[in-house]
Amino acid sequence: MNAVVALAPQLRRAGGRDTRVTTGLSVTAFAVSTALTLSVVGGLLGFADRAAHPADDLQRELGPLYVQLAWTAVILLVVPLVTLGGAAARLGVARRDARLATLRLLGATPREVVALSLVETCAQGLAGAVAGVLGYAALLPLWALVPFQGGTFTVGELWVGPLGVLGALVLVPALAAVSGAVSLRRVTVSPLGVARRTTPPALRVVRLLVLVAAFVGFTIATAAGGALAAALVAVLLGFLAAGFAALNLVGPWVLGILGRVQARRARTAVRLLAARRLADDPRAAWRVVGGLGLAGFVAGALAVLPAFTAGERLDRQGQILNDDLVTGAMLTLVIAFLLAAVSAGIAQASSVLDRRRELALAHLAGMPVEMLDAVRRREVLGPMVRVAGGSALTALFMLAPLFKTAAFSDPRGMLLLAGCLVGGCLLVLAATETSRPLLRSVLAEPVVRAD
Repeated sequence: MNAVVALAPQLRRAGGRDTRVTTGLSVTAFAVSTALTLSVVGGLLGFADRAAHPADDLQRELGPLYVQLAWTAVILLVVPLVTLGGAAARLGVARRDARLATLRLLGATPREVVALSLVETCAQGLAGAVAGVLGYAALLPLWALVPFQGGTFTVGELWVGPLGVLGALVLVPALAAVSGAVSLRRVTVSPLGVARRTTPPALRVVRLLVLVAAFVGFTIATAAGGALAAALVAVLLGFLAAGFAALNLVGPWVLGILGRVQARRARTAVRLLAARRLADDPRAAWRVVGGLGLAGFVAGALAVLPAFTAGERLDRQGQILNDDLVTGAMLTLVIAFLLAAVSAGIAQASSVLDRRRELALAHLAGMPVEMLDAVRRREVLGPMVRVAGGSALTALFMLAPLFKTAAFSDPRGMLLLAGCLVGGCLLVLAATETSRPLLRSVLAEPVVRAD
């Protein structure tokens, strides 16, 4: 085992520049997710501390409400943050699986193959966690400038403490290890199938049942009204988190169906190739647009905000709460869409590297660079629009039993939602376009790599 684990550095070097780029992308994704997760948790702890030790009447009377709103923001942001971290562990999985499958065929045991992968992914997760903690510390003075409750937080109020930092340094590599181990199931079970590039099994409709269960549970809890009192809030937040997380399960399944439908209706080569790629590997497509889907859910959930901030007469506390609701919603949306852009850019770059051999062979067969670039763009555009709109509608329907027609009674809510979705789509599209130079660099290499 020790001898095999010692091969980890050589395994990384064997991938050449591609592995170095993928490692850099993975560490960046871990760093971004760690820094922003600690920032969100720090805000929650700050509100909780003020509610426990109020300094004025506002904090004494509205402190618990602020904590509930902070928990809602945590739920809406931690899911995409954890998703970005999990996706980081799977960057470059196609080429890593191919090399590890070769070792399996040469006699390495499943345990040794898993150990090799865990050494690599844990090292990336730890490096990203350290960079993320430093980034979080650098962001603290910026977060301390955001006004809440008639003032601002101090850096000390937003600091998660030594245990929070230690938790990040432990949990992020653990997340990387779990995600990396899950991605190796194909290698440990059937290395020959990986080496022959067999098509992965189709996604099952059971994924949709998870979202339906969360939706029904949320509706039932909402119908209970005030009977559950304070426990109702925890129940609603739990089902909201479940429905939000279920989007990650439903998304790839929906994209697979979309790809098969588009393949049957395609009238051009670009549309046909993009649809076939989408149908063949919907999980890879979801890694590019999934962040936007989660951000769209956040935008849909917050579209109801203008209807509740349009009071005609507000006292001082009401005005402060009104301003804080707007500030918190905008901050949540900005973080969500920035996460979506970072996730999309990193996933698209990784996809280009994972498909290096396929792209190079297509180019050598006569397919021009412009056509391959058009296929790449088409593969993103179609799912992006449908995922953003579909996730926003899911949030609106899921919250409809709770807010009734409030989300639609004020046109500003729908305008806010439309503006967020358009801006988010443009931001994600711009992020994916950063992979164009990488695609041309890959195609400029005349030799097709064996991995």
